[in-house]
Amino acid sequence: MSNLIKHKNITLIIIIALLFFSPITSKTQDFFSTPQTLVTTEGHLSQNAFHSGSSGYLAITAFITDGWHINSPSPPDSYMIPTLLKVKMPDGIIAVGTLYPEAEEKMLEISDSPLPLYEGQVTFGILFEISKDIKPGNYKITATLNYQGCNNMTCLQPAYSSVEIELNVAEQNERPEKINKAIFSTPPFTDRNGESVIIDIEKISGHTGDREKMEERDAATQRQEGNNKSVTEMVEKRGILLSLLIIFLGGLALNLTPCIYPLIPITISFFGGQAEGKGTKAFGLSLLYVLGISITYSVLGVIAALTGGILGAALQNGWVIFFIALVLVGLATSMFGLWEIRMPMFVMKRTGSARKGTLGALLMGLTVGIVAAPCIGPFVLGLLTYVGKTGNPTLGFIMFFTLAWGMGIPFIILGTVSGSISRLPRSGEWLDWVKQIFGFILILMAFYFTRHLIGPKITYTGYALTALSASIYLGWIVKTADSGKIFRIIKKVISLIWLIVAVFLITRPGGPIFEAKEGSHIQWATYTEAELSKARLSGKPIMIDFTAAWCIPCHKLEHKTFSNPEIMILARELITIRVDLTNSNIRSEKIKKEFKIRGVPTILFFNSKGEQIDNLRISGFIEPEKLAEKIKKLK
Repeated sequence: MSNLIKHKNITLIIIIALLFFSPITSKTQDFFSTPQTLVTTEGHLSQNAFHSGSSGYLAITAFITDGWHINSPSPPDSYMIPTLLKVKMPDGIIAVGTLYPEAEEKMLEISDSPLPLYEGQVTFGILFEISKDIKPGNYKITATLNYQGCNNMTCLQPAYSSVEIELNVAEQNERPEKINKAIFSTPPFTDRNGESVIIDIEKISGHTGDREKMEERDAATQRQEGNNKSVTEMVEKRGILLSLLIIFLGGLALNLTPCIYPLIPITISFFGGQAEGKGTKAFGLSLLYVLGISITYSVLGVIAALTGGILGAALQNGWVIFFIALVLVGLATSMFGLWEIRMPMFVMKRTGSARKGTLGALLMGLTVGIVAAPCIGPFVLGLLTYVGKTGNPTLGFIMFFTLAWGMGIPFIILGTVSGSISRLPRSGEWLDWVKQIFGFILILMAFYFTRHLIGPKITYTGYALTALSASIYLGWIVKTADSGKIFRIIKKVISLIWLIVAVFLITRPGGPIFEAKEGSHIQWATYTEAELSKARLSGKPIMIDFTAAWCIPCHKLEHKTFSNPEIMILARELITIRVDLTNSNIRSEKIKKEFKIRGVPTILFFNSKGEQIDNLRISGFIEPEKLAEKIKKLK
């Protein structure tokens, strides 16, 4: 029997190793590129000096080049880069809140609906407080405005503009004077009626240590923003209690997203063996399990509040996605019995085996919360944005704690039921087999999360091999002796379903065997110097598309122009190459310099001799009819 188990484990290790072999093609990159001159910034203080224990305003004015715009802090689409103001304060000075002016709704040729944008001269604000213990002297503040510049047809690489401001902390016998009154008497420092959005600085001098008052004033300024789709408006209109109820229901709805699904087998596996058939014990462990998940997400909210940023961008990082995929594969191996989820030995020695289940449930919740982290949809993204702008860690904790419990209610039910399942006759055999089904599903999810890194062909090959392995292993390799006739029939049916799925994926156009159907979309080759050299020697015209994930017109170009039937037919006569400039690195900067790429989208054409045709060059979005005319001129 031990030899059979050993043989089975070796077989599983080989299967999983063969399934998940995808290379990572993305490296950790800075989110913003080197500074550009599209936006310049100036900094101004509300007073010429400040006393210790007082508060003040810092204004950052951005001058945007004519004909260009930058996005609002809460753009409507997740691929659009938000404008974010960050400040680096010296010790003893704290940034309490960030004030963003109301963005103007603009209709662009590249958008289907109005977009909230900033143009021309825009002023942002920082409300800060000075410690009572700080010594008189001059202190340097660094403010950085992260942005993405676009015009009506194209977008530039995300960039930043920084400015340094010197703040003077005066002696108590010196009298500070208000300065730059024209700046601080307008939004976002006042409302539309010209009234101050917070209590006058002189009235609160010496009482700024009251953090609750500061947070209330900061929340008041946030309610001045006019994005109808933001969480800010939800809180303003419905109040905090009703907003928390909506957040709770939103967390409940997140259980319908694919990245929550892998938590189901983990829950069944853990509680099925821990509860010992006791419903009350299973319920208690389930509560601790969800508490662990809620702590993970509450920390997310606190970090968002303290950093003032949006964490969704981190989950687009190749290394983060790869780590999540490894977690999924590791959890899959536990479904096959290759290892057991349990408390570390040093913890067990200190706490004793009697508390293993309790601490284990909490630790499990803390660990598996990361699996669901990629579920950053528009609702969660808006929540992160709101919490980041308020800078209120308490509010961030409460909101994400509520969200996590909305997500966790189904798992409390599932965990409680799973504990009762173990009381069914002969549950060990069929329950282990069910866990192994979920193990293969977890491997599928690993391919799903890395699909943008490894490409569609490798992704669908992974899907197909996983389904084929599941059919063979679940139907023929794994043994379930004396499981009954009905269960043996179920095994064969499930095995057949996996086989049908595998055959479908294997024979699918764009899968491991057959290329995608011509005409369904343009077949782009990934740019390399070797690929371009090969294309130039082919005797066929070449079209090169320079694109980026954060580029608004690139998305419209893909969905409207490149999907046009006439364009797809014409593209068959060309060699089509795509250059992804999403991340700024040495390679992408070299490519942009070589081909003189200022913004994306940009399309270049080469004739059959491999010579670039400069007068056919396209910068920005282009309608299908005009692109067709340019392609026809290549002949």
